Amino acid sequence: MKAVLLSAVMLLAILIGVYYGSFYIMPSITIINNSGVTIETGKVRLPRSNLDFGSIENGQKNTLHYSLTQADGEYEYKFIFSDDVSISGSCGYLTQNEINKRVSITVTTNKVVCDLRI
Repeated sequence: MKAVLLSAVMLLAILIGVYYGSFYIMPSITIINNSGVTIETGKVRLPRSNLDFGSIENGQKNTLHYSLTQADGEYEYKFIFSDDVSISGSCGYLTQNEINKRVSITVTTNKVVCDLRI
């Protein structure tokens, strides 16, 4: 009985390690809203993925991870604010298998700043 319980605990520990380890491996994009108003819709389009960040309050941020299997291309963003203003454009370049790549997109009043780290 102890061997079965020990095996179950070890399996659970391995699964938890794999789960949290995948967040380290997978690339991510973080949207930081410093615009002074709520972002009603925040979307980033990748060559093989579309990421919808939803609504982001002023002073808040949201992070999403995306698949390692991407074609070469740019990060294309579109933000629609609560005051019906929108900003769209592109920044940075991505390729396939960029392990642990972190992209930060800071949205300010009428300006978007991208910070890319691998």
